[in-house]
Amino acid sequence: MKTLQIILITLTFGLNCFGQTPRQLTKADSTQIETEVEMKSQNLKDSLLKSDLKDDNLYIEFITDTFRIEQRQRLKLDIDYSTNGMVISTLDANREYDKLLNKYYQLLLSSLNEEDKEILKKSQRNWIDFRDSELELNRVLMNDYYSGGGTIQRVFAAARVLEITRDRVIELYRYLNRKMK
Repeated sequence: MKTLQIILITLTFGLNCFGQTPRQLTKADSTQIETEVEMKSQNLKDSLLKSDLKDDNLYIEFITDTFRIEQRQRLKLDIDYSTNGMVISTLDANREYDKLLNKYYQLLLSSLNEEDKEILKKSQRNWIDFRDSELELNRVLMNDYYSGGGTIQRVFAAARVLEITRDRVIELYRYLNRKMK
């Protein structure tokens, strides 16, 4: 199982980095990354607007929103693919997904009647409880006693944090998309 996790992490965090030395991101790197992310996001959006999906504004917005986050993380990892770089870029991506979670939650909430808003609010409170208990378990399992130790445990833990948030964003989008059909 650990071998599979290491292979997946290696594939996720930059096979194209071999032969380079990781380095911390500079302000110039961040500016370049943002420029590239915006350019590629606009290209993606333009291609979607020319496709059969051109009338599905919610889908185009969602794909573009998530693409920005994933692209930004990938570009950061191209520069700093150290363990610390992986953790930082993953937690940065989580913060961005958390903003999207709030965005799509608010969109869904505003599309519901008053009675159904309470159901969504209850669901979200339950999800927050789930998230918090999962994060607590995630922290416990990082302990050397359970994990066998190593700095890679920080990467696994950060990846789980991101996965939980990203999955909820996707769930909220799917609810909203289903409702809009």
